[in-house]
Amino acid sequence: MKHISYGMPQLIELDQIEESVQLCSELGLDFIELNCNLPACQPEIMNVQYLNLLKSKYNVSYILRLPENLDLGHFNRHIREAHLRVIEEAIGVADRLGCKILNIHMNPGPELSFSDDEDCLYEKYERLYLENLMSSMELIDIWLGGTGVLIGIENTGMFNRSYIQAAVKELLKSGRFCLTWSENQKSNLLDDDYEFLLKHQSEIKYIHLPNQDDEKRQSVTFQEGIKEKLQIAQKNQASVLIQAQTKESLKQSVARIKEWHIFK
Repeated sequence: MKHISYGMPQLIELDQIEESVQLCSELGLDFIELNCNLPACQPEIMNVQYLNLLKSKYNVSYILRLPENLDLGHFNRHIREAHLRVIEEAIGVADRLGCKILNIHMNPGPELSFSDDEDCLYEKYERLYLENLMSSMELIDIWLGGTGVLIGIENTGMFNRSYIQAAVKELLKSGRFCLTWSENQKSNLLDDDYEFLLKHQSEIKYIHLPNQDDEKRQSVTFQEGIKEKLQIAQKNQASVLIQAQTKESLKQSVARIKEWHIFK
């Protein structure tokens, strides 16, 4: 049976990164997702040497969560280049830390409101958006080189947009991108997300399990959904993040998954 790699997010309530890494080790987890939205985890200032010392000390690995506002298809070249600079720096950090996945969100782009209607500019100017996106991908391909790092595209309830689907399909063709299957309270995993993910099931390399500490989530249907994700994780040798907002909720989530006999 293939081993499933389980991990936890970096918890905001723990001020020092070592506290999160130590908790990760104590819970028997394999990796911690470092959040590049946090001040201390900006790629240009991350202390890679220190993080590698913690990695060796606690026998854990890392995944990087890129800032959610990155936009590979932005119409303004200077803004696009600034976002690409962040990705270039993150790839360098990931390579030195031995990370296998950088997690990223697709950006829906600006929307203009006229009365009751909203026009999405990336949809209206889809050809230009996709051209910019492919130009960005060419640079990313160079930076990734032989690092072995994949960029995981997380679903956030936007796969119902045709231009997003077109963009993701193009990125997946490159072999440098994969899919992150996430089901959280904000996206609620729209039907179009689910359908798209199952059509590209072999591309799923990173899975986010929803928080387990809500009693209404203890239904048979919910547990079956968890098992479905873990079956895919095992088949694809995907990493699995146990989502939690607090230390206590994380402990509860890990305990419940162990109770269901699906932990490792």
